[in-house]
Amino acid sequence: MKQSLHPWFEQAWSELNLTNMPHAILLHGQTGIGKMDFALHLAKALICETSQATKPCCQCEACHWFDTGNHPDFLGIVPESQAHLLPHEEMAGDDGLDEKPKKGRKKVEDDSEKADKKASSVIKVEQIREALDGITTSPHRGIQRVVLINPVETLNPVSANTLLKTLEEPPESTLFILVSDRLDRIMPTIRSRCRLLALGRPSADLSLPWLATELASAGIKTSQAEIEKVLNEAGGAVMDARDRLLGLSGAGESAQDIAEPLLKALGEGSQINWLQTAEVIHKAPMSELLVTLERWTADLMSQQNAGQIRYYPSRRSSLEQCSKSARSHKLSDYWKILLNARRHELHALANRVQIEALLIRYQEIFKD
Repeated sequence: MKQSLHPWFEQAWSELNLTNMPHAILLHGQTGIGKMDFALHLAKALICETSQATKPCCQCEACHWFDTGNHPDFLGIVPESQAHLLPHEEMAGDDGLDEKPKKGRKKVEDDSEKADKKASSVIKVEQIREALDGITTSPHRGIQRVVLINPVETLNPVSANTLLKTLEEPPESTLFILVSDRLDRIMPTIRSRCRLLALGRPSADLSLPWLATELASAGIKTSQAEIEKVLNEAGGAVMDARDRLLGLSGAGESAQDIAEPLLKALGEGSQINWLQTAEVIHKAPMSELLVTLERWTADLMSQQNAGQIRYYPSRRSSLEQCSKSARSHKLSDYWKILLNARRHELHALANRVQIEALLIRYQEIFKD
């Protein structure tokens, strides 16, 4: 199975030396730009056993095993909600290989009682402990083992400290690939023990043609203007834009379902019906609500200061009207409130209470 690197990562990839890697590398950047794809490409290249200079070759046994999720020296640790992002049997199809190392698989046939349970969005303590306990032995194929953890910021303090101890005394022939959307949430001691690699958001010149190609491959006809609109509203997060355009935002409330009623309400400025709005959107993930609030507020400040709109140019009329009546100092204070809310968005607090409080504070921006 050939997995090509996204074009916006080619420069970062060219700067890596696969023969001289640190024991831990921390990939960080904006959410929704494909960092997990880059991490998997790197993991596969490190495990690839070809003698060719270009890796991964996608032809050797190690590459085939990686694609099927059966390579004994690759360990991916992600929240339950992201398990589908890891290599698995379905990705490889029929590759004709009869001999593959079989790792222990979790039984799902008798998991009916867990079927209705919502998948966790954080990495659990048990996952880290089980994984790190299993890397004390030598790699099965005698080369190296790769451990991928994404996103690192979802580790709780106990798990983070367990990982830190391992990074301080890393097992021989084991390389860690850590991925993060929020570098500021990671323990400084963990960051200091990794080589940091920033993965930048792709430019529109790269994103727009790529999105057009993805849509064409899926047989979906969409105007260039619509693609640009969705990309802007996604803050340049090309993978998020693709999922929205392809209708792959996931089960439950999609990003589009969340943003539309919230943005419409925010456009009403001082007349916002915060109670009714909270009733409509409070079941959505808090992180997505906060991102939308942040982008709208950023556009308001940008419109006030420079007459420019980045995220929601299609809502220019509402933004211009709101920016005229918003009090600059209150808008700046509200921005700080949103930043603080982002730091605590993973806490087990009631969404309804939080979003109501934020919408009330938003309404106050327009009052003397």
